[in-house]
Amino acid sequence: DVTVSDTKELNLLIDRAKAIVGSDAALARSLGVLPQRLANWRNGSATCAPEDQALIASIAGLDPVAELARAVVRKHEGTAKGDALMKALGKASLLTGVALGSVGASAQQIFSMVPGATDLVSTLAHWTQCVLRLTQCALC
Repeated sequence: DVTVSDTKELNLLIDRAKAIVGSDAALARSLGVLPQRLANWRNGSATCAPEDQALIASIAGLDPVAELARAVVRKHEGTAKGDALMKALGKASLLTGVALGSVGASAQQIFSMVPGATDLVSTLAHWTQCVLRLTQCALC
């Protein structure tokens, strides 16, 4: 479900990208979606997938990897998978300087709970590139 908070944050991201490309219609074209889909994301009647949020961030001149990680964690927030993702991605974010924004675990807890964080950073970077290219490589 899309929350008001999620919609507000997404609209800020969309507005920043819109400022670069000139209009919602131009942004929709850049993303390869119909303008109505973008309008549905704006009003909260449809969920914007994490990979679309990453693409919007890239257009907006923001870090698409950070946005993808934040969007994936938010998508699963409040679930066992979300907790596991927060631990894994939170540790990677500490090492790479990526902020996961609204997620609520403390950095010290994350840092102490996830062994092998260096591998997580390279795995996350590789996986993110595959997702952003919308392809799957032999390693995935």
